[in-house]
Amino acid sequence: MRLLESIVATAQRGTASAADTAARATEFATALPLIVLTCIDPRLNPLVPRVLGLPEESFIWLRNAGNLITGPLSSTLRSLALAGAVKGGREIAIIGHTDCQVCKTTMLQLTERFRALGVDRAQLPENLVEFFGLSASERNNVLRATEHVRSSPLIGPRVPVHGLLLDLATARLEWVVNGYQTLETQTSTRPATPASSLPGPLPDAWAKLGKFEMGEMKNSTDQIGEVRTTHSAPSAPALPRLPDPAPKAAPTPPGLRDLPTSARYSVKADDGKIYGPFSADMMLGWLADGRITLDTPTQPLGRHDWKPLATFLTKPPSRPGGPPPIIRH
Repeated sequence: MRLLESIVATAQRGTASAADTAARATEFATALPLIVLTCIDPRLNPLVPRVLGLPEESFIWLRNAGNLITGPLSSTLRSLALAGAVKGGREIAIIGHTDCQVCKTTMLQLTERFRALGVDRAQLPENLVEFFGLSASERNNVLRATEHVRSSPLIGPRVPVHGLLLDLATARLEWVVNGYQTLETQTSTRPATPASSLPGPLPDAWAKLGKFEMGEMKNSTDQIGEVRTTHSAPSAPALPRLPDPAPKAAPTPPGLRDLPTSARYSVKADDGKIYGPFSADMMLGWLADGRITLDTPTQPLGRHDWKPLATFLTKPPSRPGGPPPIIRH
């Protein structure tokens, strides 16, 4: 049994005892400290340490609203990367939670609350859904965050990246992404990338991250949804800055789970740029949000031809109606 497997198993039975905590710190010493990203919800303050069952010095706790990560070179990735490179973190766990107020807040509610604080809509970012992470469910937030971390050039290829969902009512943890299994699959199917092919000189990339302070990790002041666009690495694109989904997006058509989950996919947007590769789960989340359609040009990893997304479904569903596609050919 490995570190996160032990934590999840204990959480299924109830939070760890003091004896469990001491034993785990000894048994999994080579996998510690654990890097953890959670939401800022104060209900997590006493719960997360008990569920992890680790001494305080054995985990590095990072927090932002909605445990949101917007891209492989975002400011949150900066802290995650330095928690590993500078503080010695060995594994990364993105832990979402049920009853997340960030996911429940609508654009109208958010603008009204800002207006009550004296902040007009004109002062807010144009795309509130993307900037504040309002559109995704708690599970999708975890899926997208783990995808960004795993694809980031700042995270070592042998670092397990886990995604979990914490039930606030029962204190139980549920696997969303098992980082051990994902790492084993990628290692067995993808050759190692030679150092000479990495995007740009690594020393320059690390130099742009700036000075690292431990204090900023536990109490991040970064804007939610902030993406750093000054990094010079050409082959590590941020996610497309898509407009807000239509207020009444078409429902996810039946049969979408026939999209092979073992493959990773890239998509071609209106601007002609290519984004990805992304997991099947992320593709399904975008499709459900109305940000891509069955006609979106798609390319599975390892292939060189572009075909509509519907082509890769085992049983292509009928094309739904609804608003015009946000990404289209």
